[in-house]
Amino acid sequence: MVDETPIRVHKNLEDKGIPFAKDQAMGVYSSIWNADDWATQGGLVKTDWSHAPFIASYKDFKIDACEVPTTADLSKCSGEEQRFWWDEPTVSELSLHQNHQLIWVRANHMIYDYCFDAARFPVTPLECQHHRHL
Repeated sequence: MVDETPIRVHKNLEDKGIPFAKDQAMGVYSSIWNADDWATQGGLVKTDWSHAPFIASYKDFKIDACEVPTTADLSKCSGEEQRFWWDEPTVSELSLHQNHQLIWVRANHMIYDYCFDAARFPVTPLECQHHRHL
């Protein structure tokens, strides 16, 4: 979610043989790269280098999670004795309003989806075969 708007959904499809990151530490990473040969509408839109340098910044960035300083401390964030907001049934699915927001985001901001990139992925990735693309 960005500003309470869903921008991506990654469902737990372990029952279909697709790994899901539920028992491992996660991190937040950011990068800027030149992918104008594949990620910009199949290479149709080229990077306008006259706007360089490209800078990304974040303001009021908050993470609401179970913080662990090392992977050795993961046990404090899992187990039957622990309950967190993300374990509650009310957040396991998007609401109707959030589904509409996600459809809008995909229609207005998403220009690349690897699940539909047959040139790079001639065999559809397993997670894409089971994912409901809105």
